[in-house]
Amino acid sequence: MRNIMSSLKIISVLVLALVLFSCNPVERGTNSGSFLIIESIIGKDTQGNDSTVVFSDIVTNGVVYSDFVNLTVRAATLDPNPVMGISQYSDIMITNYIVTYIRSDGATGEGTDVPYHFEGTMSTLVPVGSSVSIPLLIVRDIAKTQPPLSTLGTGVLECTARIELIGHDLRNRQVRQTGQITVRFADYIDQQ
Repeated sequence: MRNIMSSLKIISVLVLALVLFSCNPVERGTNSGSFLIIESIIGKDTQGNDSTVVFSDIVTNGVVYSDFVNLTVRAATLDPNPVMGISQYSDIMITNYIVTYIRSDGATGEGTDVPYHFEGTMSTLVPVGSSVSIPLLIVRDIAKTQPPLSTLGTGVLECTARIELIGHDLRNRQVRQTGQITVRFADYIDQQ
């Protein structure tokens, strides 16, 4: 009887430990104690004003330009109040980003239905508890010279640009976060 009680106590402790230390959905795919929060992604409308949609002009006064967004990110820790305090090793260095385009009708053919995806590099430090604004390339000028944008004519193509940020905390443990913004491609009327 005593052995059974001891075994039950051990099993209870193991189950309790498993429940207390099970994975948080935020930390799946990483073992870092830090994570990124995308606070906002701001593009420009046809007048150059801030917008939650990027209005991407295929050709502006005969010239092809890239389009940018202003991405604001903040770093935080999974444990909001760690016993030992927050260390500078919890800060996050963003090193890469990938932009992929998606259409709402499910068409995903790169170069036929949507522009080609691309990857960019950066070295942006985001200290825990701080926000950092990053100008980020969202549409490359070369994409406007390739199908489907070069063959758009007078039509409009609306896509979702999916931005995946890739980096690591200062202990070199991977951190990833994804955000999205709508992009409306068209050959808008040029302003004189």
